[in-house]
Amino acid sequence: MNQDLTASQVADRLGVERSTVYAYASRGTLTRRPGPDGRTSVYDADEVEALARRARPRSTRRRVGAVDVVIGTTVSEIGDGWVRYRDHDLIDLVSWCTFEDACRLLWTGSLDPTDDDEVDPRARAAAVEAVHRLTAALPLDASVTSRLSAGAIASSPWVPRARTEATSVAAAVILLDALLASLPLVGAASKDPAADRSVAARLWPRLSPLPATAERMAALDTALVLLAEHELTTSTLAVRVAASTRAKPAEVVLAGLGTMSGPFHGRAAVRVHRRLAEGLGPIDTSPLAGFGHGVHASGDPRFAPLLEPVRAIADADRRAVIDRYVEPVRGADACNVDAALGALGYAADMAPGMTEAVFAIARTSGWLAHAYEEADETPLRYRGRTLYRGPR
Repeated sequence: MNQDLTASQVADRLGVERSTVYAYASRGTLTRRPGPDGRTSVYDADEVEALARRARPRSTRRRVGAVDVVIGTTVSEIGDGWVRYRDHDLIDLVSWCTFEDACRLLWTGSLDPTDDDEVDPRARAAAVEAVHRLTAALPLDASVTSRLSAGAIASSPWVPRARTEATSVAAAVILLDALLASLPLVGAASKDPAADRSVAARLWPRLSPLPATAERMAALDTALVLLAEHELTTSTLAVRVAASTRAKPAEVVLAGLGTMSGPFHGRAAVRVHRRLAEGLGPIDTSPLAGFGHGVHASGDPRFAPLLEPVRAIADADRRAVIDRYVEPVRGADACNVDAALGALGYAADMAPGMTEAVFAIARTSGWLAHAYEEADETPLRYRGRTLYRGPR
């Protein structure tokens, strides 16, 4: 095959939407060139055919992560060494914006607040009260995920469907309130009403027994911004599948929480934290130990911006332990953001496992952004197929 194909022809050949074709081109999977008219684009037919053949079902087992799902999105974009939220470079954003700023950007596409941001205080209060009643029935050793899931479940009746920008923001704010309320206090809550408006200020005393100083809350806020979104991870894919059925926002978040609870996604920092607390170095340089990344082969750009404020809040002894764990490793085995998040848990004297709460609450903002975007797509557009291999 030596002819060029239009985007529509490529979509027909691959059995995908045109937005997916554009996503393939933006990632370099397909080569896009100007068409004869100078306005449209054309694609190399040989490349398209090769991609079509690779995408066919196989009868043999494939490695984890080998099933590729590509969709068009405006929420975020990532590549080796860089991340963008709504076309804003993440490393630039984290240098000045708060988690609340990042949430607004992800949910609405704008950094500018509006008069519609005010959320019904009665709904917020009722949702939090319901969360307190439900989580009171949980055992003291209930996992972080079970508590967060209970928070999402209990708040659901008060979480509006996201039909407009105002209801999108309201749903997200009530859900974040519920997730925060699901975690028990382990430190002293701030008496400053202004400080309590920030997610970091409300979350800190549920994570750490240490006083919520400005420097410590800044480190936590940095973690929340950096972890808010990272394209189509497994939990985000689960969220979009749930959203495609028109599930409500709280139930959509439940899909993300369930997927995140596995040891291979969202819990790597817990392992790092435990190793640091035991004064041990990494037992390997795998992602589960906070090293390497499937996309950021030359180094996770989120690691250094988080490690810097973490080191600033660590005492001298803990800083030395952290430095030994994350001593410079370059290339494919460089530290990733989970190493820095585990270091945050250690520096803040959190109980092992609480870094999962940081990850989940941060990523909820990105999950909801994807859920809102999915609501504009045709319902039930995800339909996998199997290739029957016969009885084992």
